[in-house]
Amino acid sequence: MQFFLNEDHLLQSAKTSEAQKPFFAVIGAAEFREYKEQLPYHRELLHCLGSIRYCKAEVFRNCIIGTLRLPQKNEQRFPKLSFGFYLTEQMLLLVEDTGDLNLWAEKQLHTIQELCSPSQLLLQLMERMIEEDVLYLSHIEAEAEKMEETITGSDAKNFFSQLTKYRQKLSELNAYYEQLADIGELLQSSACSSFVPNAQDWDKYTRRAERLQNHVQLLRENMIQLRELYQSIQDSRQNKIMGILTVVTTFFLPLTLITGWYGMNFSYMPELKWRYGYLLVIFAVLIIAIGEIIYFKKKKFF
Repeated sequence: MQFFLNEDHLLQSAKTSEAQKPFFAVIGAAEFREYKEQLPYHRELLHCLGSIRYCKAEVFRNCIIGTLRLPQKNEQRFPKLSFGFYLTEQMLLLVEDTGDLNLWAEKQLHTIQELCSPSQLLLQLMERMIEEDVLYLSHIEAEAEKMEETITGSDAKNFFSQLTKYRQKLSELNAYYEQLADIGELLQSSACSSFVPNAQDWDKYTRRAERLQNHVQLLRENMIQLRELYQSIQDSRQNKIMGILTVVTTFFLPLTLITGWYGMNFSYMPELKWRYGYLLVIFAVLIIAIGEIIYFKKKKFF
């Protein structure tokens, strides 16, 4: 899909103006290869399209080439996708094969009018990528508060799996915002002045990405504190269980000693043939048990 600027500097689709050079186009990798004679440094972008793992931008003499990889987020307008961009002074090419960007361009055409340069269009595209991220981070923060409330309840059995999921997501978002901030700093630098006339707008975008990254870092610290709190609660429970086992073992230790002693069946043990020997052992066991209970309660072992 290709768009052009008309005389009023408004975007129009290729159907209304097919003779002009495109101002903005969303094309596939195969179509991008067809324009390789007109696009210097096209090999660099094609190489990057083979495996897009992160967001980056590189400045060349005649263009700026980069890739954008969006993580999966709820409550947002962008699905999880990866694409490359090729920016010159006259046009912006977005290269992807899924068709999601074509759908976005059709829906958002009325909101990206009155643009002065292709770099402004790229800026607006990247702004839309993080437009609702504050809400998404607020959702994660609310989920963390719910996890903290249920950390001592019966629902805590799923706590660690949920914590791991959110920690992985926050790590991904932290790297994502850091990469976007790096792109913003690059595009507002003097090396990109010929391609980017609106450097101040990119400065605002960079600071916005940095604020989102700071928010993510606070959430990551919160998750670490939740993990430490959960671990301390589990350690406390284990200590209580070990304390109970220790008390039980200590309680039965003298009784086990008596049982083993009188289970030896030596010939000259006077209590074995004594008429009241059995009652004496029972009485001794009760005295020992009561004494242990009084001692344990005094020491607050239970």
